[in-house]
Amino acid sequence: MKKITLTMIAIAVIVIAAGGAVVFLVLPKLRTPPSPQCPGKDNALFIVYYSVPPNEDLFSGMASWLSNVIASNSSKAINVTLSVCSVSYANLGKDLKAAMGNRTFFPVIGIHTTSDLTKAKIIQILFGKHGDYYVLKEDWVPILYVYYMAYVEYYVQKPVLKLPNVSGVAETFRAPKLLLNETPVIGSPNAKYYLVIYEDVYCPYCAKFYADSLPTIEELVKNNTFAIVLKNFIVHGEAIPMHRNITAMYLATQNSAAVLEVMKAIYRLVEENIYPSADQVADIVRSVTGYTNFNTTVDAVDKVIAEDTEEGWSYGVYGTPGLLIWSRERGRGVVIVGYATAENLLKIARTYLS
Repeated sequence: MKKITLTMIAIAVIVIAAGGAVVFLVLPKLRTPPSPQCPGKDNALFIVYYSVPPNEDLFSGMASWLSNVIASNSSKAINVTLSVCSVSYANLGKDLKAAMGNRTFFPVIGIHTTSDLTKAKIIQILFGKHGDYYVLKEDWVPILYVYYMAYVEYYVQKPVLKLPNVSGVAETFRAPKLLLNETPVIGSPNAKYYLVIYEDVYCPYCAKFYADSLPTIEELVKNNTFAIVLKNFIVHGEAIPMHRNITAMYLATQNSAAVLEVMKAIYRLVEENIYPSADQVADIVRSVTGYTNFNTTVDAVDKVIAEDTEEGWSYGVYGTPGLLIWSRERGRGVVIVGYATAENLLKIARTYLS
């Protein structure tokens, strides 16, 4: 799986100006946390999940890190040592459910403490206070959750969510954007499940997924069990011209099947360790569609690519392939980053989304 090589992830440092002080948030070494009754114990970092439990030990570094940040940002007036626990949303009390509001992304991170953490201005920025509970604001999820977990998972080699043999990242209640005039959809928009693929034409694990797993999903497209939705998520800068060409082709032709065939042809080359140039991709597009020029503007193409990428980030996708299994009937989805077999994708759909 291609990891985003941003310095923010590689060294996991976030700089936030709070009260005139610049606070550097640096990831500590992991330790094995206790599992107190959740979230009632004082000084607990609690992880609220919906249906898929998290691996608690991946959050132990975050607990230690937040303890240090709270101390440094309050001039050491507040010293708390946070333990870690997890709890299902169904087992929360009414007050905490109300405090969380209408969350679209799980797990949700919070702190339970009798200490007044508002003396640390950074807590005011990142968390909403509800009595003795502090709940991470959803706007901050991409920084305090996605970047951190991308870093931890990379080094610990353990997924965030306890899913079978895949790198599970999150559950979401926010439906993927599906504008048929902008997004290639293979199958019926009324299918039971959508498999949304956030991909990069130079991604070797995308190529492996197309070769090994996609044929099974394509068979399930035929009986409306699945629809396949293709989205841009460029992690190799040199792939931008290819994505622009393919996106322009779809905007001009509205031919989803042609886009899929172009992607298959590209990934067959990538599997052979051949990364096609923009001219070679243009030739592939020409061979599939018969067209060479498309009556689309650069602004229209870049708008689609930017919206696809922003949506992927908002779901916690930090590498390719990013996969969202979305249950249209349940209005809920599971986000995975990296290669997955069709067997495991179907197992997740049956177990958590049926």
